[in-house]
Amino acid sequence: MYIKKVRKSHRNSKKVYEYLHLVENVRTERGPRQRLILNLGSLDIPADKYKELANCIEAMITGQMQLFSADPTIEKHARKALQKIRSKQSLKQPDKQVNHSAESIYKNVDITSLQAGEMRSLGPEYVCHSIWNELKFNDILTANGISEHLLPLLEALVVGRLVTPGSERHTWQWAENRSAIYELSGTPLRTSLNALYRAGDSLFGCKDALETHLARQEKELFSLPERMCLIDLTNTYFEGRAAGNPKAKRGRSKEKRSDCKLLTLALVVDEHGFAKYSRLYPGNQAECNTLKQIIENMIQIRPNLAKDRTVVIDASIATKENIEYLKENRFHYIVVSRGKADFTVADTLEMKIIRQTDEYSLEVKRREKNGQAFLLCRSSSRKGKDYGIRNRQEQLFIDRLQYYHDGLSKKGHTKLYDKVIELIGRLREKYPQASKQYDVTVTAEDKTAKSVKAQAIVWKKRVQYDDISRFDGCYVLRTDRLDLTDKQIWETYVMLTRLESAFRSMKSSLGLRPNFHQNPERADTHLFISVLAYHILHTIEYRLHQSGDHRSWKTIRDILSTHQRLTIEYNVKEQNQIERHHLRLCSSAEPEHKQIYKNLGLKNIPLSRKRYAVKSVVATKSVKPPNDADP
Repeated sequence: MYIKKVRKSHRNSKKVYEYLHLVENVRTERGPRQRLILNLGSLDIPADKYKELANCIEAMITGQMQLFSADPTIEKHARKALQKIRSKQSLKQPDKQVNHSAESIYKNVDITSLQAGEMRSLGPEYVCHSIWNELKFNDILTANGISEHLLPLLEALVVGRLVTPGSERHTWQWAENRSAIYELSGTPLRTSLNALYRAGDSLFGCKDALETHLARQEKELFSLPERMCLIDLTNTYFEGRAAGNPKAKRGRSKEKRSDCKLLTLALVVDEHGFAKYSRLYPGNQAECNTLKQIIENMIQIRPNLAKDRTVVIDASIATKENIEYLKENRFHYIVVSRGKADFTVADTLEMKIIRQTDEYSLEVKRREKNGQAFLLCRSSSRKGKDYGIRNRQEQLFIDRLQYYHDGLSKKGHTKLYDKVIELIGRLREKYPQASKQYDVTVTAEDKTAKSVKAQAIVWKKRVQYDDISRFDGCYVLRTDRLDLTDKQIWETYVMLTRLESAFRSMKSSLGLRPNFHQNPERADTHLFISVLAYHILHTIEYRLHQSGDHRSWKTIRDILSTHQRLTIEYNVKEQNQIERHHLRLCSSAEPEHKQIYKNLGLKNIPLSRKRYAVKSVVATKSVKPPNDADP
């Protein structure tokens, strides 16, 4: 076995490409010939290391570990080549399903030659692969012109976000070195990082077709009613300048990353948390200006969502113009009204309890006007939060006013009347909740000088201070659904927490943040991959919830991570020669694994065993493992 360099050129180009081939000499009827074992590609190693690499590969195949190379780079290339040889050999052998009732097979095995290696994560990938097939991703991709050779790469991109969230480079390293995803989905034609990037480009090109297909498939699988449309926006930040991306803008970061440019994601989900539509916007996009475009684009690809739907949106989107748009297009709505909608302090004394738990209570007061219902809600848990925020702002506001007042009589502090007024204006802007409750007066020295100095700063609570505090924990819901009870209106509104949960899953479990791409199309693809991964994540969690298992995907993923795929190697004596056997199998599913698989309707054995002999060596002496190997 040795390595030779091969030069090839394209007929339409003068450029010459060089590859390394691993070959061996064989005898044929027509004399000695060279047989290609593996195309190693273009490796950056010197020519004097070719023999060392060939010897190391042969030693790994035959189990002669004492011949391994001491050079870590050579050993790394050899292990990668060995993995490809095993994969190539396994394709030539028919799959044999494990049959525990089959007759036992006994061989003469050298137990000191037993080794286990090439361990790869299998459990989380198996679950995601099953849902990928159930949602029929491959069908819609091939129907939109995607080559079958790209399908394993596309699946690796999406499943990688679920198993080990990160960048596309991180996903590529995971699929190549730590996962059995390609054993489940099939080996792609090319596995380079550039091939993965190009596969992602083709994936984003099928965005509308994919989202339409997934929404219909999920509706059929779980008989979803799709009566509600919950709409909200979030954003993620870029690492780097992203100078060439017109959507990368500075804005209000929901992750407090005001130092970075942002990209905004709008998402529509139904009442059960299944995603229906997504759209990308610049990072400085005003939320109130997106509703019309989102709904019109969603209806364009899902016309059946245009009638008898209730739109649920938060206060940031619920402007007067947006509510009028919903009315004109015959959408029902449940929104958070801006302001208190003419509710008075007296109304807070007439509220009735509609929900009582050990953790919180909810009180409401209903009023109907002009074909709309207004519901004043007060939550005990939110009341404590509002009081804490207001009290904290109030204390900071007063402390800073006292600091400005004391500074009027100290050297080096601001004393000019106009400057003090400016400072207080900025203070009111910084602490708006506290500013509403205090009147602040700045008195000036009675002098006709060119620059008038401030003499004192006086503040006092406004008369309506107690009235404002009575609205702590209150918010107003507005709807045209007069047929709903107070409890039904509130329960429909809190469905927005499912959308917030979706965003939380994307950011924590699906690698939505940060975005490392400087290319605009690749940045969009990065977010869209997380949206597709959410379809699989939510399907898994929803099905587990139906079985009474309410654990999150993160917990399920950690439990399944111990279910792995591995290779066992051993020497078998056959007559006067020793064969090196390789057995590729799954570790035994543990009780926790079995319960999860049962809830999802999956078998306990994800992949069948593959057994083959790669090389035979003459049995002149026993092949021993190194000193640190276990017998």
